[in-house]
Amino acid sequence: MITRTILHALWAAIVFVFAVTVALGVLFMLGAAWVGDELRAAAPHDPMLRHGAASVFGMVLFVGTVTPALTVLPAAIAAIAGEALRIRSWMYYVLAGGAAMAAIPILASPRGDQLPAIPAGQYMTIFAAAGFVGGFVYWLLAGRNA
Repeated sequence: MITRTILHALWAAIVFVFAVTVALGVLFMLGAAWVGDELRAAAPHDPMLRHGAASVFGMVLFVGTVTPALTVLPAAIAAIAGEALRIRSWMYYVLAGGAAMAAIPILASPRGDQLPAIPAGQYMTIFAAAGFVGGFVYWLLAGRNA
């Protein structure tokens, strides 16, 4: 019984790390595409941006601005709550993953007179979509057996 519990906890931790990695991959791919499109729209006649470099610049800019704000605490709380309460619903993990990732920009955004308290809609959509994917991956591998 104790061995089974320890193995289940170890499996859940491994799957959590994998799901976070998948969610970050989706986050960075969507973010790079969005920032690349914004760069192309800002400088439509720049030949360097028209020939594919916008996505590379977009990835560098997005990763550089997002990576310091990333934390796994909201996702860890959602996963631990699901495991502790033995929730097996895919909907819980998908929605909890989306909410956990959407909470990151809100929690990490600087407050000031010049800056809005809630980030742009595209930014929040990218984070939520990545969280949905990460939550689904976690449920698929570990949440079904919570």
